[in-house]
Amino acid sequence: MKFTNLFVALVCFFSLAVQPLSAGKKKKVQNQEQKIALGVWDDVDTNASVESLILWMKPFDEAGIKNYYMCGSPEVVARYIEAAKSYKGAKVHAWMFTVNAPGDSVALAHPEWFDVNRIGYNSHEYDPYVKHYKWLSPSVPEARQFMKNKAASYAALDGLASVHLDFIRYNDAVLGRRLQQHKFKIQQDTYRAEYDFGYHPVAIEKFKKIFGYSPLDLQDPWMSPEWLQFRLNEVTSLVNEIVEATHAEGKLVSAAVFPYPTRARMTVYQDWPTWKIDIVCPMNYQSFYSENLEWIPFSIENGLRETFHKNKYVSGLFVPDITAEELYKAAKLSVEAGADGVNFFNARSLLKDGKLEVVSKINQEYNL
Repeated sequence: MKFTNLFVALVCFFSLAVQPLSAGKKKKVQNQEQKIALGVWDDVDTNASVESLILWMKPFDEAGIKNYYMCGSPEVVARYIEAAKSYKGAKVHAWMFTVNAPGDSVALAHPEWFDVNRIGYNSHEYDPYVKHYKWLSPSVPEARQFMKNKAASYAALDGLASVHLDFIRYNDAVLGRRLQQHKFKIQQDTYRAEYDFGYHPVAIEKFKKIFGYSPLDLQDPWMSPEWLQFRLNEVTSLVNEIVEATHAEGKLVSAAVFPYPTRARMTVYQDWPTWKIDIVCPMNYQSFYSENLEWIPFSIENGLRETFHKNKYVSGLFVPDITAEELYKAAKLSVEAGADGVNFFNARSLLKDGKLEVVSKINQEYNL
């Protein structure tokens, strides 16, 4: 499919992170938030004390990182929030698995909450691709409430910047080319039934009440615009309900999403331009799709064409697969394409091969 740019987005770079670093290093001082927000994703250290986390944050803060998207329990994330108080402008976002619930004892005690593929396999027992893919059905009211309650547990944290939704989608109906060819050794030249989810009996009945037939009555259900849109709507309505509740607690909502809208809709049934979130973080991991770095601005421009900066666009970069030189180029391309910020996956990878120095250079060029 050919994509033609209809216009060039004119961008005012909005703020996400905050004033530059406090005392110690030679730097310019700003009276406003970072023009280009810089952040990291990473797992929490469950055993770390607040004091040790303050030390852990120090090199990132000195490089210009102001946003920490941390994956862990509310209790541990709270420690990161406390540690972040030692750095001017540092923000902590609670990164949570949403529709995917691996290792969650509450969810796993309810097999009936889990989504079903086109063959009829329940995600509670069947693992598509990897064992940590345990997909709940956004159509099951009890599963839906469970996900909303989980988000609420993070929204209750004092000082939290945002509830960060991840795995807020269906299973990958189609993987990126590189993942197909090199990681899983499969060929997905069509929507294979074992990977195509959303067929929970509750979802099918809900669909039938609207249209009078089951998607399983169709010869090629994945070709049905109605069935596609139904699944898009199931996730979108869940997100927007979480947003409403989280905003009521005075917190923002951010989300890690698939790269650009067409790909997100076609491969994981995710329609993020319609979500009422505050920060969108498309994972522009070009290596997953066997694409070059020029694919990154293509992805960003196609995302901004639909969102028009109604929320902050933060370009996610996959650090392990690229060199420091390529990381610098990817970050520059992201900003020049209109991104309001750049997130790096993950923090640990930035500590290798001079990559944290790249972040510092980007910060110097755009924020100081």
